[in-house]
Amino acid sequence: MGQINLKTRQQRIAYKDDDKEYFLTSPEQYSRIDADQIIEYSSENSGIPKAQMASAFYALNQQVEQFLLNGHSLELLNLGYLYLSVNAKAVETEEEAGAKAVKRISVKFRQSKKLRDKINSNVQLVNALTGKQSSSSESQDDNNTGNGGTTNPSNPGTGELEG
Repeated sequence: MGQINLKTRQQRIAYKDDDKEYFLTSPEQYSRIDADQIIEYSSENSGIPKAQMASAFYALNQQVEQFLLNGHSLELLNLGYLYLSVNAKAVETEEEAGAKAVKRISVKFRQSKKLRDKINSNVQLVNALTGKQSSSSESQDDNNTGNGGTTNPSNPGTGELEG
């Protein structure tokens, strides 16, 4: 079972009329896992030599980039989809529309229902201040140990592998 540590902070919310400070909860962020670490973990978990894994990883990275730049959305197995999103200003006439109305183009990720269900049913939420645990969902599958060799959440950022 995974574990997500939560942090709570007090912050003034600008859009609220009552001008009070509210408590916001967000996940604790640890180190960023870079491409070399992903390649190393994947190589160890799959038994594929690191050089071959690196070659495949960089080829896949190049293909993802090219597909996105050509307007395709990409399904990432059971993780979800990568797709382009356009933020454009609303205009009154068709002549004003088009490329000059675009403010920003970005890549978005939409998680799959399978990933969302897995997160909701198999993750322990831990308040970083109190250390108290609560599940992210009432229904948990404590027998699910198929974590696929993910980074050990009890040692975030250490690169230590689990199961």
